[in-house]
Order: sequence, then structure tokens, then C-alpha cells
Amino acid sequence: MKELEISTEEKILEAAEKIFLQDGYSGSRMQDIADLAGINKALLHYYFRSKDKLFEYIFDKKASIMFPSMEELFDKNMDFIEILDLFIEKYIDLLIKNPFLPLFVITTVNKPNSQDFIKKLPIGLQKKLVEAFMKDVSEGKIKPLNPLHFIISVISMCAFPFMAKPVIMQIANASEEDFKTIMQSRVTEIQGYVQVLLKP
Repeated sequence: MKELEISTEEKILEAAEKIFLQDGYSGSRMQDIADLAGINKALLHYYFRSKDKLFEYIFDKKASIMFPSMEELFDKNMDFIEILDLFIEKYIDLLIKNPFLPLFVITTVNKPNSQDFIKKLPIGLQKKLVEAFMKDVSEGKIKPLNPLHFIISVISMCAFPFMAKPVIMQIANASEEDFKTIMQSRVTEIQGYVQVLLKP
């Protein structure tokens, strides 16, 4: 019985993740999730009493991986540009594996009364990036740009193509595999921009 319950819950969470990532909160229906999970709606409500509760669970899960784990990099004696190169590489790789993630998170945090969702985002990494940026500026290793605008620009260069994925695929006449290849090559493209912007 326990194995059946675990299996059913896993099916629900897998289906909910697909529906929420594709359709967002407002466009998703519990019936669609139940149909995709292969269960009836009553059983879905038995496990998760409301769409809000199910959505919150999926958001928590996805928000926790919105940015790659890079805490270990800040414990090493690395220059900001080296840290940022690895961040860009890991972030693009993460988004290739979760292409709906940026749009899902942005749509959610722009909903009315979204403060509880915003608090769940792992923003500590961005703060550490700004601190590393300021340290290298003070040592004359990089140009004294506005750190907030610079970090916003780098994250935007990484995430925006995934939010505009259908448009980019149309412009480039690209398949899913083509888009993945384009995003993989984007790593060195963004790293090159970073070098040009930051080198004194």
C-alpha cells in the first residue's frame, strides 16, 4: 500500500510540474494534472487539497534550483571573472535542462501578493557575486561598473533566450536540438562579453 501511495504521489508531482511549467499557475487546471497523472480528480485532491498547495510545492522545488550551487567557488581564491565564467557555464547548463524555469519563476513572482514566493528564491548567490565584484574593483582587477546593473545584465543574457525560446526558434528556423546547441555555444559568447566589459 505504501509503495502505491508513493508511486501515486510521484505521478502527481511529475504531472503537476509539467503542467505548471508549461501553462503557469493561471493556465493550469487540476483536471489536466489528474489526466496526465492517470488518476481521477478526487484522488488528486486527496493528496493535494488545492491547486495553491500543489503549486507552492512545485515552486519551492524549482526555486531551490533556480541558480546553480556555487557556494564552494567563494571559498577558493578565484578572481571575479573566473567565478563568473563558471557561473555562466553552470547557469546555462541548468537552464538547458530546465528550459521552462525562467518563465515559470518570473510569471510567478510577478503575480499579485507574490512576496512569499519571492522570499523563497535563492538570492544569496547574487549578493556574493556583488561582493566578489566589489573586491576585484577595489583591487583594480576589473572596471568600476555598477555591480547591480552588471549582474542583472549577465543573468538576463543567460535567462532571456529561454523565456523567448519560441521566438528564437522561429527566427533561427531551429529545432529543439538546434536550440540546445545554440544555447551551449552561448556560454562562450557571454563569457566573451564579460571579458570585454570588465577588463581594465
